[in-house]
Amino acid sequence: MKRITDYLLMLVMLLALPSCSDEDEPEYINPEIIYGEWYITNIKGWEYDEAVPNGMYKFNETFNFNGAGIPVGDNIENAQKIIISYAGVDSESAIRYLSVTNYYWSLSNKKWIDDEEGVVKFQGDQLIDGTMKVTISKLTDTTMTTYQKNEDGETYITYTRL
Repeated sequence: MKRITDYLLMLVMLLALPSCSDEDEPEYINPEIIYGEWYITNIKGWEYDEAVPNGMYKFNETFNFNGAGIPVGDNIENAQKIIISYAGVDSESAIRYLSVTNYYWSLSNKKWIDDEEGVVKFQGDQLIDGTMKVTISKLTDTTMTTYQKNEDGETYITYTRL
């Protein structure tokens, strides 16, 4: 009986070892899932700030929207959304590019104003713009959470599709 247990343990170890890696491959995300309009519903993290005692300023802001995508409640003046769409594929490398347009809510005009537009690389689970990399850490049909870390801090942003 001990010999069978030893063989089962060895089999489990052999199957588990290949999955252990210091550098896991990025998860592949079908980019068509992220196309569309996303509203920022939470942004949290920290950034370096010499004015605070330990140099680490922590933040956690929540934003609410009605069914028509109009910001409601607190933080209306900081409400944002993005629209992600297909921008093309590099025929040689097969790297997909996405167009990302940022919008902010104008309190005076009571409408969304486009702030900036750019094209980013989309590889595996990352959006890449030059040296900046944003990882999609969670994705469902209605929720997307991104993570970014650099020398100035780290940020988690949760987006909701209405």
